[in-house]
Amino acid sequence: MPTAGIFRDLLLLLGLATVISFLMRRLSQSTVVGYLLTGLMAGPYGLRMISNTETVEHLAEIGVALLLFTVGLEFSLERLARMKQIAFGGGGLQIGVTVLITMAVLETAGLPQGTAIFWGFLVSVSSTAIVMKLLEERNEIETVPGRISLGILLFQDLCVVPMMALAPALASPPSRGQYLTVVWALVKSLGIVAAIVVCARYLFPRVLRAVASVRSRELFIITTLFFTLGTAWGAAHLGLSLALGAFIAGVVISESEYAHQAMAAIIPFRDSFSSLFFVAIGMLIDLHYAATHALVVLGVAAAILLGKTLAGGAAVRLIGFPIRLAVVSGLAVAQVGEFSFVLLREGAYRGMVPENYYQVFLAAAVVTLAAAPGMVAAGPRVSRWFGRQSAVPGEAEDPQAEAPLADHVIICGYGENGRRLAALLRENNLPYVVIDVNSRAVRAARAAGEKIYFGDLSSAEILRAAGAARARAVVFAVSDPAVLPMAISHARLLNPEVHIIARLKRVADAVEMRKAGATDVVVEEIEAWMEIAVRVLRIFGMPREALVGQLGALRAADYDMIRILPLPGQPLRHLWHLLPEVDLEIFIVAPGSPLAGMTLREVDLRNRSGAVVVALVRDLSALYNPGPEVPLAEADQVVLIGSRRQLAAGHDVLSEIQADSPAAGMPPVAG
Repeated sequence: MPTAGIFRDLLLLLGLATVISFLMRRLSQSTVVGYLLTGLMAGPYGLRMISNTETVEHLAEIGVALLLFTVGLEFSLERLARMKQIAFGGGGLQIGVTVLITMAVLETAGLPQGTAIFWGFLVSVSSTAIVMKLLEERNEIETVPGRISLGILLFQDLCVVPMMALAPALASPPSRGQYLTVVWALVKSLGIVAAIVVCARYLFPRVLRAVASVRSRELFIITTLFFTLGTAWGAAHLGLSLALGAFIAGVVISESEYAHQAMAAIIPFRDSFSSLFFVAIGMLIDLHYAATHALVVLGVAAAILLGKTLAGGAAVRLIGFPIRLAVVSGLAVAQVGEFSFVLLREGAYRGMVPENYYQVFLAAAVVTLAAAPGMVAAGPRVSRWFGRQSAVPGEAEDPQAEAPLADHVIICGYGENGRRLAALLRENNLPYVVIDVNSRAVRAARAAGEKIYFGDLSSAEILRAAGAARARAVVFAVSDPAVLPMAISHARLLNPEVHIIARLKRVADAVEMRKAGATDVVVEEIEAWMEIAVRVLRIFGMPREALVGQLGALRAADYDMIRILPLPGQPLRHLWHLLPEVDLEIFIVAPGSPLAGMTLREVDLRNRSGAVVVALVRDLSALYNPGPEVPLAEADQVVLIGSRRQLAAGHDVLSEIQADSPAAGMPPVAG
């Protein structure tokens, strides 16, 4: 086919997918549904807009390999081990019950046992990508039902390996040797998987380490693509599928320090090519057949949703969770998954999927995917209907589950500044995580017990993995003006409330960083000369108050050029950067102090110093903006606001009264 024709077809598909997926998102549907509808509309059973579907299918093969590589990257053997009761118990029961129900129904309909078992495989698998995304959007991944659903999904992904291996054996006619064929298929697949794992675990991390050492983002991306597609190709030539090989490669890399950077490198290609995979699946849907057999399609979709909800719920209930959590988890895993489409194509190739069954299943699968967002959203309401909203006896949190890092500091860059900041936070028992692109530094830090990610700090995926959405602050301890604007922007988009501090060498770069969303900028040109100035002036014995005031004015002048209004939607505290001299200070009323019993009007702090009392902390409770008639008491913490000079003067006034000076009895100064 001429290049112009290929370009035209891709342009039509991408344009149509953009419009339809946009409409799907506005309707709170998954983009996967939009891609399937795009293929349905543009394909040979729809408007016949594509002149050659074979090219799209070849590109789709690349897409499914990249899609399942990233699913493998998100699949964590360590997480699976922590959730072994849920994963192996709940996941195993869910798959077993679903396969048995499907097999019983289809054998009754006249299908051979092997084919019926294979259809059970198709139905039993759920969509890890869609459910994870929905739970993440609803902040429910770390809830009890979220972790249960995740454990079942992880086990389902793991089971696709033997499912794919068993497909050829299930396709053969029943015979005495069939069991031996099944066993041989499993042994062969496990041997191939073991070979891939060994090569990937011991060879590729070393290659990545060497590539990462040259610090070339483009080289890292190319190498990751080569490894992903190469492993998929090798697996296909050894008897497995492209998709399965890519998934195994992702699982292996997920345990290395390069997992998050590999994810960031692959995601743009995955999102582009995997969309073509679902488009290609959509092209296979016969719209006329689906419309003619609409009741059958809807009946099959309803049976899948209901059956998987019951199977998933029963599995969760059997491993000891309350019924309300069982129902929520069952609803979350009720849809058909991405691996189902991969298995479907394998089954069609092996002759186990008649054309009419193929069309019904494809159309029903689209319906189940479209229903997934609504079913996940309905989970909490159904939970409240089934039981109490509070915890049920026996419904304890998983003691092995690791709580996500929150309210922490993300240190971007593990150079001298980053290491010193990490040491300071560690000494004060404050939570933090580090991101760095130097693979040698990352390995050394991990060996020393640091929680550190290898990756490009400008990548939204890396920042998300480090918990930017839940962080209190992000500190960019590197001064690279070419990278920082994008990195700051990604951090701000992930968390509009986070406090972002950026280190810079030159004043000239500061404005761009503030526009990108930085809360604070620390400019070495300014801070270095100010430190020199402080030391020189102290040599001549300049008083502290005069030094603070004079240098404060100079600092304000230097930073004046980079003071810009906060971005729309940023919290009010960002206005502090427009007021660099404003600060807070606490004064504690000592036992027996003359201040105890005096009202704020009698102290008259504002007229005497300019400082303002904004709060009183007494008995672990705070009184904000106290009135003039409020009396002070022993052990009160008086919170003052003002410039540094005003705070120093206010501290002197309160200290003078506390020292039982005659000033304590002075009448208020008229204002």
